[in-house]
Amino acid sequence: MNMNNIDQINPGLKIAFYSFSLAALSVLFLIYFENILKPFVFALMIWYIIKELKRALGRIKFRGKSMPTWLRGLLAFLIITLIFIGIFQLISMNIEQFNDVAPQYREKIDNLVSKLSTVFNNPKIMDYVRQSVAKINIAGIATNIVNSLSSFFTGFMVVLVYVIFMLLEEAIAHLKVEGLFPGKGKQYQEFKNLVGKIDKSIQAYMFSMLLISFLTAFISYIALVIMGVDFPVLWAFLIFILNFIPYIGPFISSLLPAVLAIFQLGSFLDFLTVFVVLEIIQIILGSFVQPKLMGKSLNISPLTVLIALAFWGSIWGVVGMILSIPIASIAIIIMAQFPGTRFVAVLLSEKGDVGD
Repeated sequence: MNMNNIDQINPGLKIAFYSFSLAALSVLFLIYFENILKPFVFALMIWYIIKELKRALGRIKFRGKSMPTWLRGLLAFLIITLIFIGIFQLISMNIEQFNDVAPQYREKIDNLVSKLSTVFNNPKIMDYVRQSVAKINIAGIATNIVNSLSSFFTGFMVVLVYVIFMLLEEAIAHLKVEGLFPGKGKQYQEFKNLVGKIDKSIQAYMFSMLLISFLTAFISYIALVIMGVDFPVLWAFLIFILNFIPYIGPFISSLLPAVLAIFQLGSFLDFLTVFVVLEIIQIILGSFVQPKLMGKSLNISPLTVLIALAFWGSIWGVVGMILSIPIASIAIIIMAQFPGTRFVAVLLSEKGDVGD
Protein backbone atom coordinates (compact mmCIF):
# COMPACT_ATOMS: atom_id res chain seq x y z
CA MET A 1 0.00 0.00 0.00
CA ASN A 2 1.63 3.28 -1.12
CA MET A 3 1.04 6.73 0.38
CA ASN A 4 -1.30 7.79 -2.48
CA ASN A 5 -3.65 4.91 -1.66
CA ILE A 6 -3.53 5.79 2.04
CA ASP A 7 -4.64 9.35 1.27
CA GLN A 8 -7.75 8.00 -0.48
CA ILE A 9 -8.84 5.93 2.54
CA ASN A 10 -11.69 7.00 4.80
CA PRO A 11 -10.37 9.59 7.33
CA GLY A 12 -11.39 7.40 10.28
CA LEU A 13 -9.50 4.42 8.92
CA LYS A 14 -6.53 6.64 8.17
CA ILE A 15 -6.41 7.84 11.77
CA ALA A 16 -6.66 4.24 12.97
CA PHE A 17 -3.84 3.20 10.61
CA TYR A 18 -1.51 5.97 11.77
CA SER A 19 -2.42 5.35 15.43
CA PHE A 20 -1.68 1.63 15.12
CA SER A 21 1.60 2.32 13.30
CA LEU A 22 2.65 4.84 15.96
CA ALA A 23 1.76 2.41 18.76
CA ALA A 24 3.70 -0.43 17.11
CA LEU A 25 6.76 1.77 16.57
CA SER A 26 6.55 2.99 20.19
CA VAL A 27 6.53 -0.59 21.53
CA LEU A 28 9.48 -1.52 19.31
CA PHE A 29 11.31 1.59 20.52
CA LEU A 30 10.67 0.69 24.18
CA ILE A 31 11.89 -2.88 23.66
CA TYR A 32 14.93 -2.05 21.51
CA PHE A 33 16.19 0.76 23.77
CA GLU A 34 15.23 -1.03 27.01
CA ASN A 35 18.75 -0.92 28.47
CA ILE A 36 18.86 2.86 28.02
CA LEU A 37 15.30 3.77 28.93
CA LYS A 38 14.89 1.64 32.09
CA PRO A 39 17.74 3.26 34.06
CA PHE A 40 16.67 6.68 32.76
CA VAL A 41 13.06 6.28 33.97
CA PHE A 42 14.29 4.82 37.27
CA ALA A 43 16.64 7.79 37.62
CA LEU A 44 13.68 10.08 36.96
CA MET A 45 11.82 8.56 39.92
CA ILE A 46 14.87 8.91 42.19
CA TRP A 47 15.33 12.48 41.00
CA TYR A 48 11.76 13.16 42.03
CA ILE A 49 12.37 11.68 45.49
CA ILE A 50 15.44 13.92 45.82
CA LYS A 51 13.33 16.87 44.69
CA GLU A 52 10.79 16.20 47.45
CA LEU A 53 13.58 15.73 49.99
CA LYS A 54 15.02 19.08 48.91
CA ARG A 55 11.66 20.71 49.66
CA ALA A 56 11.63 19.09 53.09
CA LEU A 57 15.18 20.28 53.81
CA GLY A 58 14.10 23.77 52.74
CA ARG A 59 11.83 23.92 55.78
CA ILE A 60 14.86 23.61 58.08
CA LYS A 61 15.97 27.06 59.20
CA PHE A 62 19.36 28.18 60.52
CA ARG A 63 19.11 31.57 62.19
CA GLY A 64 15.92 32.21 60.26
CA LYS A 65 17.43 31.32 56.86
CA SER A 66 17.00 28.24 54.68
CA MET A 67 19.93 26.33 53.26
CA PRO A 68 21.06 27.34 49.76
CA THR A 69 19.41 25.38 46.93
CA TRP A 70 22.68 23.77 45.83
CA LEU A 71 23.43 22.58 49.38
CA ARG A 72 19.93 21.11 49.78
CA GLY A 73 20.33 19.29 46.47
CA LEU A 74 23.73 17.92 47.46
CA LEU A 75 22.52 16.76 50.89
CA ALA A 76 19.40 15.13 49.40
CA PHE A 77 21.52 13.31 46.81
CA LEU A 78 23.99 12.08 49.46
CA ILE A 79 21.17 10.93 51.77
CA ILE A 80 19.46 8.88 49.04
CA THR A 81 22.79 7.42 47.86
CA LEU A 82 23.85 6.42 51.38
CA ILE A 83 20.44 4.84 52.03
CA PHE A 84 20.75 2.66 48.92
CA ILE A 85 24.35 1.69 49.74
CA GLY A 86 23.37 0.86 53.33
CA ILE A 87 20.47 -1.30 52.15
CA PHE A 88 22.77 -3.10 49.73
CA GLN A 89 25.26 -3.82 52.51
CA LEU A 90 22.56 -5.13 54.88
CA ILE A 91 21.09 -7.40 52.21
CA SER A 92 24.54 -8.71 51.27
CA MET A 93 25.16 -9.62 54.92
CA ASN A 94 21.78 -11.39 55.09
CA ILE A 95 22.59 -13.40 51.94
CA GLU A 96 25.94 -14.49 53.39
CA GLN A 97 24.18 -15.64 56.56
CA PHE A 98 21.60 -17.43 54.43
CA ASN A 99 24.41 -19.31 52.68
CA ASP A 100 25.89 -20.31 56.05
CA VAL A 101 22.66 -21.85 57.36
CA ALA A 102 21.69 -23.52 54.06
CA PRO A 103 22.84 -27.01 55.22
CA GLN A 104 20.55 -26.73 58.27
CA TYR A 105 17.62 -25.88 56.00
CA ARG A 106 18.37 -28.93 53.86
CA GLU A 107 18.25 -31.16 56.95
CA LYS A 108 14.92 -29.71 58.07
CA ILE A 109 13.44 -30.13 54.59
CA ASP A 110 14.45 -33.80 54.60
CA ASN A 111 12.82 -34.24 58.01
CA LEU A 112 9.66 -32.60 56.71
CA VAL A 113 9.57 -34.98 53.75
CA SER A 114 9.92 -37.91 56.16
CA LYS A 115 6.92 -36.63 58.12
CA LEU A 116 4.92 -36.34 54.91
CA SER A 117 5.68 -39.95 54.02
CA THR A 118 3.83 -41.08 57.15
CA VAL A 119 0.78 -39.00 56.14
CA PHE A 120 0.67 -39.88 52.43
CA ASN A 121 0.97 -43.63 52.17
CA ASN A 122 1.67 -43.48 48.44
CA PRO A 123 5.19 -44.46 47.26
CA LYS A 124 4.78 -42.80 43.83
CA ILE A 125 3.79 -39.44 45.27
CA MET A 126 6.58 -39.53 47.86
CA ASP A 127 9.18 -40.50 45.26
CA TYR A 128 8.11 -37.49 43.18
CA VAL A 129 8.30 -35.23 46.25
CA ARG A 130 11.77 -36.51 47.17
CA GLN A 131 13.05 -35.99 43.62
CA SER A 132 11.61 -32.46 43.56
CA VAL A 133 13.13 -31.59 46.93
CA ALA A 134 16.49 -33.04 45.89
CA LYS A 135 16.58 -30.56 43.00
CA ILE A 136 16.32 -27.59 45.38
CA ASN A 137 19.79 -26.08 45.56
CA ILE A 138 19.60 -23.68 48.49
CA ALA A 139 23.25 -22.62 48.19
CA GLY A 140 22.70 -22.03 44.47
CA ILE A 141 19.69 -19.84 45.24
CA ALA A 142 21.84 -17.71 47.54
CA THR A 143 24.53 -17.42 44.84
CA ASN A 144 21.96 -16.33 42.26
CA ILE A 145 20.59 -13.70 44.62
CA VAL A 146 24.10 -12.35 45.24
CA ASN A 147 24.74 -12.17 41.48
CA SER A 148 21.42 -10.38 41.00
CA LEU A 149 22.31 -7.89 43.72
CA SER A 150 25.69 -7.26 42.11
CA SER A 151 24.00 -6.58 38.78
CA PHE A 152 21.50 -4.30 40.51
CA PHE A 153 24.29 -2.36 42.22
CA THR A 154 26.15 -1.97 38.91
CA GLY A 155 22.97 -0.75 37.26
CA PHE A 156 22.36 1.62 40.15
CA MET A 157 25.70 3.31 39.47
CA VAL A 158 24.44 4.10 35.96
CA VAL A 159 21.20 5.42 37.46
CA LEU A 160 23.18 7.70 39.78
CA VAL A 161 25.03 9.19 36.81
CA TYR A 162 21.67 9.99 35.20
CA VAL A 163 20.45 11.53 38.46
CA ILE A 164 23.54 13.77 38.74
CA PHE A 165 22.98 15.17 35.24
CA MET A 166 19.25 15.62 35.95
CA LEU A 167 20.11 17.67 39.03
CA LEU A 168 22.49 19.79 36.98
CA GLU A 169 19.87 20.22 34.26
CA GLU A 170 17.22 21.18 36.84
CA ALA A 171 19.11 24.36 37.70
CA ILE A 172 18.79 25.74 34.15
CA ALA A 173 15.49 24.13 33.10
CA HIS A 174 13.48 27.32 33.71
CA LEU A 175 15.74 29.21 31.28
CA LYS A 176 14.99 26.70 28.54
CA VAL A 177 11.24 26.90 29.21
CA GLU A 178 11.39 30.69 28.97
CA GLY A 179 13.31 30.29 25.72
CA LEU A 180 10.55 28.07 24.31
CA PHE A 181 7.84 30.57 25.32
CA PRO A 182 9.51 34.00 25.26
CA GLY A 183 6.19 35.88 25.38
CA LYS A 184 4.85 33.86 28.32
CA GLY A 185 1.43 33.84 26.71
CA LYS A 186 -1.35 31.26 26.59
CA GLN A 187 0.89 28.40 25.44
CA TYR A 188 3.29 29.10 28.30
CA GLN A 189 0.47 28.94 30.85
CA GLU A 190 -0.95 25.73 29.30
CA PHE A 191 2.51 24.11 29.40
CA LYS A 192 3.03 25.28 32.98
CA ASN A 193 -0.38 23.89 34.02
CA LEU A 194 0.38 20.53 32.35
CA VAL A 195 3.73 20.23 34.11
CA GLY A 196 2.03 21.23 37.38
CA LYS A 197 -0.58 18.47 37.03
CA ILE A 198 2.09 15.87 36.28
CA ASP A 199 4.17 17.16 39.20
CA LYS A 200 1.19 16.97 41.57
CA SER A 201 0.26 13.46 40.41
CA ILE A 202 3.77 12.05 40.84
CA GLN A 203 4.17 13.86 44.16
CA ALA A 204 0.99 12.29 45.54
CA TYR A 205 1.93 8.84 44.20
CA MET A 206 5.51 8.91 45.47
CA PHE A 207 4.52 10.24 48.90
CA SER A 208 1.74 7.72 49.45
CA MET A 209 3.64 4.72 48.05
CA LEU A 210 6.88 5.49 49.88
CA LEU A 211 5.05 5.99 53.16
CA ILE A 212 2.80 2.93 52.80
CA SER A 213 5.66 0.73 51.57
CA PHE A 214 7.88 1.83 54.46
CA LEU A 215 5.12 1.26 57.04
CA THR A 216 4.30 -2.14 55.54
CA ALA A 217 7.97 -3.16 55.54
CA PHE A 218 8.57 -1.86 59.08
CA ILE A 219 5.51 -3.54 60.62
CA SER A 220 6.24 -6.74 58.68
CA TYR A 221 9.83 -6.65 59.98
CA ILE A 222 8.56 -6.49 63.57
CA ALA A 223 6.10 -9.32 62.89
CA LEU A 224 8.83 -11.50 61.32
CA VAL A 225 11.14 -10.89 64.30
CA ILE A 226 8.36 -11.86 66.72
CA MET A 227 7.59 -15.02 64.70
CA GLY A 228 11.29 -15.91 64.64
CA VAL A 229 11.70 -15.94 60.84
CA ASP A 230 15.32 -15.61 59.71
CA PHE A 231 16.60 -12.61 57.72
CA PRO A 232 13.79 -10.16 58.51
CA VAL A 233 15.80 -7.27 57.00
CA LEU A 234 15.96 -9.03 53.62
CA TRP A 235 12.22 -9.78 53.63
CA ALA A 236 11.36 -6.25 54.77
CA PHE A 237 13.34 -4.84 51.84
CA LEU A 238 11.56 -7.14 49.39
CA ILE A 239 8.20 -6.19 50.91
CA PHE A 240 9.08 -2.50 50.45
CA ILE A 241 10.06 -2.95 46.79
CA LEU A 242 7.32 -5.37 45.76
CA ASN A 243 4.65 -3.17 47.36
CA PHE A 244 5.07 -0.87 44.33
CA ILE A 245 3.70 -3.64 42.09
CA PRO A 246 -0.13 -3.61 42.35
CA TYR A 247 -1.95 -6.79 43.36
CA ILE A 248 0.86 -9.25 42.52
CA GLY A 249 3.68 -7.66 44.55
CA PRO A 250 2.08 -7.80 48.02
CA PHE A 251 1.09 -11.43 47.49
CA ILE A 252 4.60 -12.50 46.45
CA SER A 253 6.21 -10.51 49.29
CA SER A 254 4.02 -12.42 51.78
CA LEU A 255 4.62 -15.78 50.12
CA LEU A 256 8.44 -15.73 50.02
CA PRO A 257 9.14 -15.43 53.78
CA ALA A 258 6.33 -17.94 54.42
CA VAL A 259 8.12 -20.45 52.19
CA LEU A 260 11.35 -19.79 54.10
CA ALA A 261 9.46 -20.57 57.31
CA ILE A 262 8.97 -24.13 56.02
CA PHE A 263 12.70 -24.48 55.31
CA GLN A 264 13.68 -22.94 58.64
CA LEU A 265 11.05 -24.32 61.02
CA GLY A 266 9.96 -27.43 59.13
CA SER A 267 6.23 -26.95 59.66
CA PHE A 268 3.33 -26.12 57.34
CA LEU A 269 1.58 -24.43 60.25
CA ASP A 270 4.44 -21.92 60.45
CA PHE A 271 4.08 -21.32 56.69
CA LEU A 272 0.38 -20.57 57.12
CA THR A 273 0.95 -18.34 60.16
CA VAL A 274 3.63 -16.20 58.49
CA PHE A 275 1.66 -15.87 55.25
CA VAL A 276 -1.62 -14.92 56.98
CA VAL A 277 0.02 -12.37 59.30
CA LEU A 278 1.85 -10.64 56.45
CA GLU A 279 -1.26 -10.66 54.25
CA ILE A 280 -3.31 -9.06 57.04
CA ILE A 281 -0.72 -6.29 57.33
CA GLN A 282 -0.79 -5.79 53.54
CA ILE A 283 -4.60 -5.73 53.40
CA ILE A 284 -5.06 -3.28 56.29
CA LEU A 285 -2.48 -0.79 55.02
CA GLY A 286 -3.21 -1.26 51.31
CA SER A 287 -7.01 -1.29 51.45
CA PHE A 288 -7.77 1.18 54.27
CA VAL A 289 -4.79 3.47 54.90
CA GLN A 290 -3.39 3.94 51.38
CA PRO A 291 -6.64 5.11 49.71
CA LYS A 292 -6.97 7.87 52.33
CA LEU A 293 -3.42 9.03 51.65
CA MET A 294 -3.61 8.79 47.86
CA GLY A 295 -7.20 9.96 47.45
CA LYS A 296 -8.25 10.59 43.86
CA SER A 297 -4.93 12.03 42.73
CA LEU A 298 -3.99 9.25 40.30
CA ASN A 299 -7.48 8.83 38.80
CA ILE A 300 -6.77 5.40 37.25
CA SER A 301 -9.35 2.65 36.89
CA PRO A 302 -8.53 -0.84 38.26
CA LEU A 303 -8.73 -2.26 34.71
CA THR A 304 -6.19 0.32 33.53
CA VAL A 305 -3.91 -0.71 36.42
CA LEU A 306 -4.06 -4.36 35.32
CA ILE A 307 -3.45 -3.49 31.65
CA ALA A 308 -0.53 -1.19 32.52
CA LEU A 309 0.90 -3.84 34.83
CA ALA A 310 0.69 -6.53 32.14
CA PHE A 311 2.01 -4.28 29.34
CA TRP A 312 5.01 -2.79 31.14
CA GLY A 313 5.78 -6.08 32.85
CA SER A 314 5.89 -7.86 29.49
CA ILE A 315 8.39 -5.45 27.96
CA TRP A 316 10.46 -4.31 30.97
CA GLY A 317 9.95 -7.08 33.54
CA VAL A 318 9.82 -6.26 37.27
CA VAL A 319 11.12 -2.72 36.72
CA GLY A 320 8.27 -2.14 34.27
CA MET A 321 5.74 -3.36 36.83
CA ILE A 322 7.11 -0.95 39.44
CA LEU A 323 6.98 1.98 37.02
CA SER A 324 3.67 1.06 35.36
CA ILE A 325 1.33 3.13 37.58
CA PRO A 326 3.16 6.49 37.52
CA ILE A 327 3.67 6.11 33.75
CA ALA A 328 -0.05 5.41 33.26
CA SER A 329 -0.99 8.39 35.44
CA ILE A 330 1.25 10.74 33.46
CA ALA A 331 -0.11 9.38 30.16
CA ILE A 332 -3.73 10.07 31.27
CA ILE A 333 -2.87 13.63 32.31
CA ILE A 334 -1.13 14.38 29.00
CA MET A 335 -3.82 12.78 26.80
CA ALA A 336 -6.53 14.73 28.64
CA GLN A 337 -5.00 18.00 27.43
CA PHE A 338 -5.55 17.34 23.71
CA PRO A 339 -8.97 16.97 21.99
CA GLY A 340 -7.78 14.09 19.79
CA THR A 341 -6.71 11.89 22.72
CA ARG A 342 -9.04 13.14 25.47
CA PHE A 343 -11.46 10.24 24.92
CA VAL A 344 -8.65 7.77 25.67
CA ALA A 345 -7.91 9.57 28.94
CA VAL A 346 -11.61 9.38 29.87
CA LEU A 347 -11.69 5.62 29.19
CA LEU A 348 -8.55 4.98 31.24
CA SER A 349 -9.57 7.20 34.18
CA GLU A 350 -11.36 5.95 37.29
CA LYS A 351 -14.77 7.63 36.78
CA GLY A 352 -14.36 9.49 33.49
CA ASP A 353 -13.51 12.81 35.12
CA VAL A 354 -10.23 14.15 33.70
CA GLY A 355 -10.79 17.82 34.50
CA ASP A 356 -11.06 20.74 32.15
